[in-house]
Amino acid sequence: MAQIKLGELLIKANVLQESQLKAALAEQAKWGGKLGEILVRMSLVSEDILVRALSKQLNIPAVNLDAVQTIPPHVRTKIPAQTARDFAVLPLQLRDDGKTLVVAVADPLNVRHLDELRAITKCRILPNVAGRTAIARAYARLYEEQAELGEADTNFKVMDAQGRTLVKNIKDVNGAGGAPSQQAAPRSAPPPPPPAARAVSGNPAELLKTVEEVQRKEVAALKAMVELLIEKGVFTREEYLAKVKR
Repeated sequence: MAQIKLGELLIKANVLQESQLKAALAEQAKWGGKLGEILVRMSLVSEDILVRALSKQLNIPAVNLDAVQTIPPHVRTKIPAQTARDFAVLPLQLRDDGKTLVVAVADPLNVRHLDELRAITKCRILPNVAGRTAIARAYARLYEEQAELGEADTNFKVMDAQGRTLVKNIKDVNGAGGAPSQQAAPRSAPPPPPPAARAVSGNPAELLKTVEEVQRKEVAALKAMVELLIEKGVFTREEYLAKVKR
């Protein structure tokens, strides 16, 4: 049976109108890119709806990364942190005695990325689809925070207001009896963050909203710059589309 197109699937599910699909397809024809990501960027569908539609379209399981509490270290180290960030993937589970790696991916049709993951991990890759921003949130929570916790007892330093290192290791903080050393205390505490920054950092939903808004503005600025370069004859639109589709 032929695979139903994503746009048609969303229209049949009554979450997208024909006119909205045409607008997104016009945007795709003009700038290139994945239709699903364009629909989310234009706020025509939510990322959650897109993930469920992709799961049905491709017959690939969807995964709710917000429900994932931890990734075992031996699973997390299967994919280097930078690779996970660059590919928008997250290792979740090892199966078949370590021969199969279950991963969350934003683009399960990217054959090159899947091939590279197989080469890096020496495992069969079993993709589960997840949203790009959901993967980014989970990456920050499960990769970066766990890495910081793993290094916290052996590697950190405290600096004074002039940038001089006062403490290089936690052992420098504790004396022989385990009490904090008075000599290691910083001379001056860094200024507290401004109230606005504290409000955003304490609310993940607000932080994500801010990041998405910045991304939208960056995309708009990039489009304006590309249009100007095309008008100036630096390159043609066909050359630009051929480049971004590689």
